[in-house]
Amino acid sequence: MSSRVEWVVDTVTAPLVGAEQVGVSDIADAIDRHLQGIEWDIAIFVTDLPRRAKLYPISVEVDREHRAAMISLPALGSRRLRRRVREAVVDIVRQLVTQEDAVQHSEVIGRPPHEAVPSTDAAADTTRRYVVPGLRGHIRLVAGMVRANRPWRLFGSLSRGMAGVFATATVLFMNTATWTLATQLGAWRQAVIMAVAALALTAWIIIDHGLWERADDLPDRHNPLYPYNLVTLLTIALAVVVLAAVLFAVLVAVSFLLLTTPALQRFTGRPAGADDYVSLAWFITSIAMVGGAFGTSLETHDQVRDAAYGQRQRARQRQLKERSERTDDGTDTPPSSPGR
Repeated sequence: MSSRVEWVVDTVTAPLVGAEQVGVSDIADAIDRHLQGIEWDIAIFVTDLPRRAKLYPISVEVDREHRAAMISLPALGSRRLRRRVREAVVDIVRQLVTQEDAVQHSEVIGRPPHEAVPSTDAAADTTRRYVVPGLRGHIRLVAGMVRANRPWRLFGSLSRGMAGVFATATVLFMNTATWTLATQLGAWRQAVIMAVAALALTAWIIIDHGLWERADDLPDRHNPLYPYNLVTLLTIALAVVVLAAVLFAVLVAVSFLLLTTPALQRFTGRPAGADDYVSLAWFITSIAMVGGAFGTSLETHDQVRDAAYGQRQRARQRQLKERSERTDDGTDTPPSSPGR
């Protein structure tokens, strides 16, 4: 590209994408209607919507006729995402300007699929797709979708769940019977209790709030188990791990601050060390997960979904809910929009 060319880049954020299989040309047409009077030479759409060609995760789709392209962030993975997006943009712009098919960052955007795949895109003949094949592609897709859900923010948005966790932890911490029991359990028992508590809380949230998708609620073109249920499971599980880590760190600090060694020795019947404080915090963290389960039960389904999912996944969940309600009312009709 010539250094004498002046590039003007405009950024627009708009909630336009709602279907997994929508094509780049459809998005380009929607942008034309949305941004009437604004001229552009090259358009690059960046979305956190996961896209697939059969089982291949689609990373980039380039439409030379419309001089537009779409980057699906989940297919780029969860690590070094900004750098990968920049490299993908460089490859896309080079293709649209020079009409060359070769890419410089194939490790980022992958390759064209070896076999033809069905497309709902009206301009499929002029569209070039790039997929990330193999196990690496599926791992990157799932990791990218989990990242878009931001699991580390889940419990921060659920006030009742947090209240249940910390209220339970406070009651246990003030109970001297807890001190004795926690310091007498071995490490492997503590690990089993923690694992069971974390799995129970994860399952409770998913089942109690109906986050697990059923085949009857999905369009025929979707597989009910992949990748959305897997992403839901990992999102909630990671949120529980983050919650446990934060609570454990707080309890360790509080134990050393408020619980004196003589007081702990009095109830354990032996000299107390740092490992006893850690065991106490570990045990209380595990049992407090039960309080978290009761707390999350007081949250509404919409509150949990908004906390658990990213924007695109929330939009998809609303579509599935509306579809299920129409089916229950007997008013459901065959979908006509792309990807539905």
